[in-house]
Amino acid sequence: MSTSWSNFNSLPSTTILVVDDSPDILFLVEAILQGAGYHVKCAENGYIALDQVKDSPPDLVIVDVMMPGLSGYDVIQRICQNSELPFIPILVMTACSFFEVKQESKGEANGVIYKPIDIDELLNQVNMMLKIKQKKTEHQRCSTFREKSA
Repeated sequence: MSTSWSNFNSLPSTTILVVDDSPDILFLVEAILQGAGYHVKCAENGYIALDQVKDSPPDLVIVDVMMPGLSGYDVIQRICQNSELPFIPILVMTACSFFEVKQESKGEANGVIYKPIDIDELLNQVNMMLKIKQKKTEHQRCSTFREKSA
């Protein structure tokens, strides 16, 4: 059963950063996400991705774990350790097993999408990650409001 891309309610300002060393994968994921109404930025390696995250934090990062130079696991770790960044959910793209991803990412990845990419699964995972971000952001706002009111 195929899900219509129009069934996904992306926010107009939602930005997703896709990181992969394969131009074909970048093109495919970008086309799928743009078709669903998301604003997409692409990075062909981990260094470019970290620069983009620092300059303009996206709402979600989708990262391949097996890249030359700075691996996806390194990218995940550096994003999660940067206390100056807001919470950014991270979706891992991989052909590896779930156990390997969980172990290597030290639990810092929020979700996994397996290659070859299933369009419906990708869009469902993206939707779920953005809901997590929204809830976390709302929780932080409430906590900040309570602290200021106390």
